[in-house]
Amino acid sequence: MKTIKIGLLLAAAFSLAACSSETPETEAEAPAVEAAAEAVAEVAESAGITKRPFEPMLDGEWIGNGISYGAFRDGEAPGDVTSKENILEDLQILAPRWNLIRLYGADPQSLQVLETIEENNLPIRVMQGIWLDGNKTAEENEEQVRLAIEYANRFPEIIVAVNVGNEILVDWSYHRLDDIDLVISKIREVRSSVEQPVTVADDYNFWNKPPAQRVAAELDFICLHAYAFWNDKTLDIGMQWTEDTYNDIQALHPDHDIAYCETGWPTSRVYGDGSYEGGLTGKAGEAEQEVFFNQYDPWVNENKVISFYFTSFDEKWKGGFDGENPMDKAEKHWGLYFSDRTPKQVLQTEE
Repeated sequence: MKTIKIGLLLAAAFSLAACSSETPETEAEAPAVEAAAEAVAEVAESAGITKRPFEPMLDGEWIGNGISYGAFRDGEAPGDVTSKENILEDLQILAPRWNLIRLYGADPQSLQVLETIEENNLPIRVMQGIWLDGNKTAEENEEQVRLAIEYANRFPEIIVAVNVGNEILVDWSYHRLDDIDLVISKIREVRSSVEQPVTVADDYNFWNKPPAQRVAAELDFICLHAYAFWNDKTLDIGMQWTEDTYNDIQALHPDHDIAYCETGWPTSRVYGDGSYEGGLTGKAGEAEQEVFFNQYDPWVNENKVISFYFTSFDEKWKGGFDGENPMDKAEKHWGLYFSDRTPKQVLQTEE
């Protein structure tokens, strides 16, 4: 009987999810999201899902104000593995301020990071990522899952959470996975194989849709991405939009803790080149990044919002090399440090 009840509730939730694919900003749309949430919550309760708390601590202190980390140096890109000496230098730069980092994939590069933390007894904890990709083979995606499970069990004191997929469900993603059933099967595979809390990282424009309720029912916490800059907000309202978006997603998922797993402000961008980025209104620069960070960072600490600020170091391989000024693209310039590891203005003024 329980199986039949769960099936009926899921069918009801799916029906509600199909009613709206747009942001639930109108009074007509919001009830569909709320009804889906109630139905899926009942499914979760019936299935006996018990959330694992994500409370990152180190020596009795909260370390939830974290940062994303990519180890690539200039001339390196995915597929390359930088040296442990470079990784140790990076982590020693970050550790005095950030004791929680986010890694995006399960691969030799991430293993180097985890081994470096262990070998040097660094005061750093990790949210381990699984890079799922709709353009990859099923075998390649499953290898990501297998390795992440292996790492989580090998480094149980270092890895404090596991993230199954990055922006794989929002409709604009290049590496989107269209099959939510497949995603849920991977979440369940990971969750049954590790002790750490498990999440999925995606844009707010997925988490505010009815189908997100079904995914959320499988998770210990929600990993939220929201960029005021990419959503064509100017700096003067950037932090308010960032906070409002967080509150909106929390209201749609009241039974989940929400972690801000990506947000930030770039120090460079292209203008007027006909691309989406070129038409945005927000200005980019070190001064603008400093304003945003100095609003966001205290908000995180005051409200104890778990956060992975995006990002630590600039990565020049990102964003492609097309267009008139490819090296100015924002994707290459989200770091609080330049790619040569020197601090940008926002951190210089703190010293």
